[in-house]
Amino acid sequence: MQASEDYLRQYEGRWVGHFTVHSTVSGYSETFPVEQQYWWKAGVLHGVSVMQRAEKITSSRSKTVARDAQFISEVSTGEAVENYWAVQHEGGLVWFSSNLQRTKDYQMKETMGEVDGTRVLKTEGFDTYVTGEGLAHLIYRGELKFVE
Repeated sequence: MQASEDYLRQYEGRWVGHFTVHSTVSGYSETFPVEQQYWWKAGVLHGVSVMQRAEKITSSRSKTVARDAQFISEVSTGEAVENYWAVQHEGGLVWFSSNLQRTKDYQMKETMGEVDGTRVLKTEGFDTYVTGEGLAHLIYRGELKFVE
């Protein structure tokens, strides 16, 4: 299946909602507000994401393009830059780290739908980290509503 700019254009606009992060080892769980804004410029989907966790506000910027059968995204958080790639799967995008050593440790799926007449962007995924007891997963779930 060909990745397309038309698919990316679905993201354009402002999205507001919450994400929940849950640790499979400690049982820790945190829900926090998230706002994302996307716009199209010169064949690139640009994005800004702002979240407030534990009374600390953080932000990141992204640039995403459609290339061949996949989507490529560069995400900048401060000075740190991470790269991801995605493919369309079961009605959404499944994102992987471009760091091949993390391919099995990190996955995120985004799907768009409608709930009570409002466009919704849902995110589900996991990240793996090492603890004194071995590997553990952080589970991510988010739901953002389109507001403009």
